[in-house]
Amino acid sequence: PLVMPSIQDAIDSAVDAIQRGDLGHGKATLTWVLREDPSNRLAWLWMACCVHEDDAREECYRRASWMPT
Repeated sequence: PLVMPSIQDAIDSAVDAIQRGDLGHGKATLTWVLREDPSNRLAWLWMACCVHEDDAREECYRRASWMPT
């Protein structure tokens, strides 16, 4: 059976990929996290590291700051 990672495991994997310079893997993993948990502030902050456009980066930061804690 297919075992889905926990949100935290997925974020950890994404952060590791981003720190290694594999932004594609990091972004894909964070996209999954944000589909599962759209209010995850940590995922939005790390997603900002994966996008190149200023508008997209600002949107990530906006979503991270507007989410309830």
